[in-house]
Order: sequence, then C-alpha cells, then structure tokens
Amino acid sequence: MAKYSRAFKIAAVKQYLNGTSSLSLGAELNVPASLIRYWTQVYRFHGETAFQPPISPYCAQDKLRMLNKMWAEQWSLGYTSAYYNLVSPGTLYVWQRRYRSSGIKGLEPSKRGKTFMTQQSSPPQSSKISEMTPEEMQKELEYLRAENAVLKKLDALYLKKQSQTKRKR
Repeated sequence: MAKYSRAFKIAAVKQYLNGTSSLSLGAELNVPASLIRYWTQVYRFHGETAFQPPISPYCAQDKLRMLNKMWAEQWSLGYTSAYYNLVSPGTLYVWQRRYRSSGIKGLEPSKRGKTFMTQQSSPPQSSKISEMTPEEMQKELEYLRAENAVLKKLDALYLKKQSQTKRKR
C-alpha cells in the first residue's frame, strides 16, 4: 500500500504549480518539500498518467536499460527516476548499488514471501533402543539435551518478558 495516494500527489503538484512554495506546501501537507518537487518533475514528464504503477514488475533487462540510459546521458538519479515514472529516486539507487555489487543477477526480482528454515540435524531414526549402537544412543542423547536446553531458554525468555510487561502496567 502506497503511503500517498495518486490523487493526493496530483493535488499537491497542482498546488505547487499554482505558485505555492514547496516548503509551505510540505509543512501544510506534512510531506518533505523535496518529495513535492520530485512529484512535480514526474508530473511534468507524464502528465495525468503520472504515478501509475507499472503493469508488471521490472525485469532485470528493463532495470539495466534504465541504468545504462542514465549513465549514457549522465542524468541524475532524480531526473532518471522521474523520466521512467519510478516511485522514488531511491529505487534507482538500490538498483545501481545491486548492479555494481552483483552484476545483472543483482537486478533480478527477488522472491517474496516467507522463507522456511530447513532442518539441519534431526535425531537418529531408530525405532528400538535395543537395536541402537552406543554411538547412536550418544548422538540421540546429545540431541535431546540440546533440544531440552533450547526449550528451557525459550520458556525463561517468555517468563522474563511476561514479568516485564506486568511491571509496566
């Protein structure tokens, strides 16, 4: 969800273009003056179609094309991001930093969503204790002790947090 709606941005730009200073308008709308000036630059490039999100996320080639255009024309981050109707110049800065550190791979869209931890070690999977070797029994004992210690620590942290919240009230 965007912090400022498209209608809000266009209204702010129109007020700025009608002669209100960016400082007073920023104070009135509780928006940084530099952001109002950036919105104005985007509006001058794109008119009423400004501030519309892209139909699909930019692929790595699109991002690289934008960066190459910026470098070839020696444009600033603000001018380039306004030219391409990006949300902020910070977006282009992040792309530039990723490209310089990781190349084209750094520009590829990252996967979103929850990442799940893979279980690193698990207890030995023997069904009967009588069939286990002494080494397997030792491994399982160590695993169970570690698991128990983690659970005790978690319980202690929970109790500590609970007692701190009781004191605050």
